[in-house]
Amino acid sequence: MVAQSLAIHHPGLVRKLILSGTGPAGGIGPSHPKMEEMMYKSEGSEEDAIETFLFLFYPETEKGRELGKQSLKRIFSQKTKDSTLQVRDAQLVAIAQWTNEDFDNAKKELNNIENPTLVINGDNDIMVPTENSFMLSQNISDAQLIIYPNAGHGHLFQHPVRFANHVNTFLNE
Repeated sequence: MVAQSLAIHHPGLVRKLILSGTGPAGGIGPSHPKMEEMMYKSEGSEEDAIETFLFLFYPETEKGRELGKQSLKRIFSQKTKDSTLQVRDAQLVAIAQWTNEDFDNAKKELNNIENPTLVINGDNDIMVPTENSFMLSQNISDAQLIIYPNAGHGHLFQHPVRFANHVNTFLNE
């Protein structure tokens, strides 16, 4: 969301734009029946937190769960401070405001982005539905779209080498 706003309002500061697992203002919000329950959990065991993370970021397949657990290990090995519920809730408010914007106005702003843009997502993103990636790529004039199969919102963690290669190729073109 921030990267889109920066490219719209200050295009000279952006050489190339990478939009990963995001959507346009006024885009399609999450519709999975368990979504709200999982997003607003504030209590529970460590196992509950792991299950919430896996639900939100990875497909509900054996391979998706295994890749999600590997990703969590990498995250926890690097993490030095826990986020608070206040931080999570502020982010959820910002996302809700973004989703509730007028898409017709957002579309006009997206049409003004002339920076080369790479849009990447998984084919099963339940947090920021994958359809949003198509909306971005269709409304930014110089956008290319990559959708990873059998991947969710955590596609960049699920396929870190592939993602890094795609980003490097795009940036080095």
